Amino acid sequence: MSRRLVFTLVLALLFPFIALPQPLFFGLKSAPPGLTVYLNGVNQTPVSADAGIRNFEINGSGLLSFRSPGYTAIEYLTTALPIRNGLVEIKLERDGGPLRRLGGVSTGVQPKSAFFTPCGNRIVVPLLGQRGIDVFRIFDGPDTAFLLFERRLFVPDSTAAGFVEAMMDERRREIWVSNMNENKVHIFDMDTLDFKMSVGTGGVFPKVITQSPDGSITTVSNWVSRDISVFNSQTKELLRRIPVGGIPRGMAFSSDGRLLYVAIFDAPEIAVVDMRENTVSSRFRFHDETGAARHVLYRNGRLFVSDMARGTVNILNAADGTLLASRRIGPNINTIVFSADGRHIFASSRGHNNPVSYTLPGPDFGSVTKIRADNLAHVERAWGRNQPTGLAVSPNGRYLVFTNFLDANMELYLIER
Repeated sequence: MSRRLVFTLVLALLFPFIALPQPLFFGLKSAPPGLTVYLNGVNQTPVSADAGIRNFEINGSGLLSFRSPGYTAIEYLTTALPIRNGLVEIKLERDGGPLRRLGGVSTGVQPKSAFFTPCGNRIVVPLLGQRGIDVFRIFDGPDTAFLLFERRLFVPDSTAAGFVEAMMDERRREIWVSNMNENKVHIFDMDTLDFKMSVGTGGVFPKVITQSPDGSITTVSNWVSRDISVFNSQTKELLRRIPVGGIPRGMAFSSDGRLLYVAIFDAPEIAVVDMRENTVSSRFRFHDETGAARHVLYRNGRLFVSDMARGTVNILNAADGTLLASRRIGPNINTIVFSADGRHIFASSRGHNNPVSYTLPGPDFGSVTKIRADNLAHVERAWGRNQPTGLAVSPNGRYLVFTNFLDANMELYLIER
């Protein structure tokens, strides 16, 4: 019989009125996934593991430490451990490096995307699961910054949720936001945040909005109707709809505005739309197997494409679609954005899906990865929480924000130079 058991029995016999400490049971979901748990400095071994969740039985009380080399530890008293539905979620931050977390802020339900206004002092967050668009102010100083909720934008006489993405029209000082439940784009004044007008896309389930380099036309990708709506940016007139032969998601214009590159979500493919002929002139398939092209960026004759199904970021020659480079970043790559100087790309990985539904938290946390734009080499990774989705870099290149879709929050990071 162990000394500990003998001691416990003696206490129970001599002092029956004293409540002895009960074992503490919890599942651990962590980032990084393999962090070590200590109780009063003693390493704790999980009793089991299931699909990324490690289960612990802690016998005793005191200080629980969650540690991993190169990360700042987090500590809790056993009596204050934040257990929710039997699960503890722990995310550690790097001790140093090019991405430093400054804080976070709560958002509405299912923050789908994030966009800085051109001046860089506001962030617009469309809400997929709730009526409205959240707007935050960023206040910065020499060494730190913080986010503050400013207001929620509403569309008059509408109760619909389903806001997806935004586009900043700096020339006209307008914010365009797509709503897939209403098949409309809603337009707000960029300075006052007042509602201006709504326009129907003519298509079904509008998603991404982008504008030609000269600002004359604005395009919207329609998921279900599998076409692109083309608007006169000034008059807001719907000029035409262009079928693209697949599910369109992200879009990017060529530098002269003649071509529109459309990511086709039901294939590893880019549809190239000739905006003078209003038709798909060519298709770039960058993998022979299945894939899901989600977002696309254009810069200096190259296309940068995220493939959600394969978890990759890809570089294509914009002239002929030749695949120049491909790198797996993580499961369910979602949004990709350039750094302010275009030298790097940030990519959000949502993590593995819950086997029941992607709308439920999965077995692991997602992340945001910084890679080089010339060769996709890894630079740094910041862990997110449940499904990092929306992603934006401030115009001055100083800040990175990303939304955790299932946690209804947004995190703010300083991009160290």
